[in-house]
Amino acid sequence: MIGSFIVSYQTAEVLAGGYNLGLNLFVDVAHGKASGMSSVTQAINPPLDVQLPVHGTVTDMTVMPKNTHHLVVLESSDKTLGRHINVRLVTTDDWQTGTANVTLFLDTAQGVVQFTSEVKAVKVAQK
Repeated sequence: MIGSFIVSYQTAEVLAGGYNLGLNLFVDVAHGKASGMSSVTQAINPPLDVQLPVHGTVTDMTVMPKNTHHLVVLESSDKTLGRHINVRLVTTDDWQTGTANVTLFLDTAQGVVQFTSEVKAVKVAQK
C-alpha cells in the first residue's frame, strides 16, 4: 500500500488473564511515519488499562521478491508520566495481520511488562 491510511489492530486471540493490545494508527508510508493511540488491557484484579499516544517509523523489509513485510516501531510520546510503551510490529505485505513485541513500563509494582501478541486488522465503527 502506498500513501497514507488509518488502521486499527487488536490482539487476535486473548487468553484468560492475558494481555490485550490495541493500536489505532495513522500510517504515512511515503514518509515512513506512523502515529496514533495504543492500549494495553488485562482482565486481572485490579485490572490493567493503559492508553498512551505513540509515534514512530515504518520500514519495508523485503527479503525476496514478492516477500515483503513492514516493520512499525512505536514508542509513547511522553516518558515523564511514569508509564511508557515500546512496540515493534511486523505486519504482512497487505497490513492485515502481524506480530507485535511489546515492552510496557508501568508506575506500579508490576514494573516492566513484556509480551508478544499476534494481531489482526479490525474495522472500527465510525462515529
